[in-house]
Amino acid sequence: MKWIVLEDNPRDVGYVPVIIAPADKKLQVEQGACSVFQNSELAMDHARQLRERFRVPQIKLFYSEDLHASLI
Repeated sequence: MKWIVLEDNPRDVGYVPVIIAPADKKLQVEQGACSVFQNSELAMDHARQLRERFRVPQIKLFYSEDLHASLI
């Protein structure tokens, strides 16, 4: 699995989006401003830093396989 942290300013939506996808699957969002991690700890540390920098209340996880989302 890979963890994609989107780095666009999240103030309009109110959360930092993190997409979890199979490592071999290339997603279109990877062409934009993002960071790709191979483990959850590094990805979530980065997402928390972005949450603090942009002063948004949440991190939202999106799972590419079943289009399911969770708020953290």
